[in-house]
Amino acid sequence: MNKLSMVALIAGVSVFALPAKSESFNVCLLDANSQTCQAYLEGIVDGAMMYRIDKANNFSGNDYESRALKYRAGKRYQKANSKYCSTHEPVKADIVAVLVEQVSINNVANSDDLELVINSLLDCSLKK
Repeated sequence: MNKLSMVALIAGVSVFALPAKSESFNVCLLDANSQTCQAYLEGIVDGAMMYRIDKANNFSGNDYESRALKYRAGKRYQKANSKYCSTHEPVKADIVAVLVEQVSINNVANSDDLELVINSLLDCSLKK
């Protein structure tokens, strides 16, 4: 009976945690400059920076989406990309600022878009 209670507790917590996770990015869509959105994006960037080392060999920044994003992204994005490509040291604050800007101008609408922005921002293969 004790195991059954534990399984029920874990299942209950999981059900309540899933909606909270999916609503996190929705906060950014409502107000990209809110503290909640900033904290969410900082967590995403932390995870991406840890994951980037493993993923770097699998990412192709030469696809159409990545090139289009680099073209329309704006000065803040271009400066952050240039800074990263010159040092190969990601600066979390710069990446978060770019994400906030991209959400604000509706270039980012979901987690796939976030991943695209982060990966293309940390891609130096398309330097002019």
